[in-house]
Amino acid sequence: MRPRARNVRADVPHAPDVPHMPDRQRRRALAWLGVLPAMLTSPAHALLQGYPSQPLRLVVPAAEGSAFDALARALATQLQQQVGREVGVEDRPAANGMAAGEAVARAPSDGHTLLLQQTTFVAQPALEPASYDPLRDFQPVAMVATLPLFLAVDARLPIYSITDLLAQARGESVTVNCGSDIVGTWSHLVAEQFVRDYAFHAPHVAVRGEAGLVQQILAGRMSACFACYPSVAAAAANGQLRLLGVTGGARSRFAPAVPTLREGGLAGFDRSAWIGTFMPARTPRLLSIRAAAELRRAVASGDVHATLRAGGFEPEWDAPDTFAQTVRRDATHWQGVIRQADLRLDSGE
Repeated sequence: MRPRARNVRADVPHAPDVPHMPDRQRRRALAWLGVLPAMLTSPAHALLQGYPSQPLRLVVPAAEGSAFDALARALATQLQQQVGREVGVEDRPAANGMAAGEAVARAPSDGHTLLLQQTTFVAQPALEPASYDPLRDFQPVAMVATLPLFLAVDARLPIYSITDLLAQARGESVTVNCGSDIVGTWSHLVAEQFVRDYAFHAPHVAVRGEAGLVQQILAGRMSACFACYPSVAAAAANGQLRLLGVTGGARSRFAPAVPTLREGGLAGFDRSAWIGTFMPARTPRLLSIRAAAELRRAVASGDVHATLRAGGFEPEWDAPDTFAQTVRRDATHWQGVIRQADLRLDSGE
């Protein structure tokens, strides 16, 4: 049975009140809403009036059951309620997630196929060849969340601040090694930038999955790591890990007592990974704007908020133009980090 739509006009992007939206995001949203009058003129009105005209696809570069998959399914459920069309989630984790990008790059440019991706999507071309260009072959639609990483250290070490960590790592009395997830993941790229920017030798230990990182620290085989909040929360709460800082431009709502890395003295770590949606590059812009409006409504919903926070994500919607700027900036930055570190994907991973 086709789900019933809520009482929302199908041709008008709706902008609900979002009580939890920060002022910065609210200002962006209000500026973005200035495009709506143009969207309601003919022939734009005719294009939007029948959209969506068929089920939507949300393609995900992750395995079923992952936090990324859970977010996609929460978004799909909410979008389905809003637009009155089925929204199917397709998990395509093969080839380090490139299978998802390939599927969307080849999809019709009719606004019915979306790709849910994160920052590593635009860094990946520096690691391995792909059949698509993430900047040329895709159109950014909207940011829906960010993923802050916490810098955690073994609480048994005499390291109480970022200054202490740098001093220990540059000295000889204590061997400090920094672990991350496998090559090319978000935690690995942040760890690489940390080591590069602050010019100390920290033996790198790659472990598949953030849960494995924490276990390595608790077993005494690793000193520090970058990981999302759900991975470190329990060990931090019981005193086994010490959280020194968090990526991003503001403190995380997960642990507001933990300073940002910038507050701790590390410049250049005001980025958190973004989670956002893309469509094929030739999709009519009005359709991507309409999709962005529906995503804004979805991100504001209680169910999506709960799923985001359970996965360590911070809800943060951003409009197509500003999201596109972020995508281009991060492509340049993280591809540069990869090339300077001469990173290569391990064929065995």
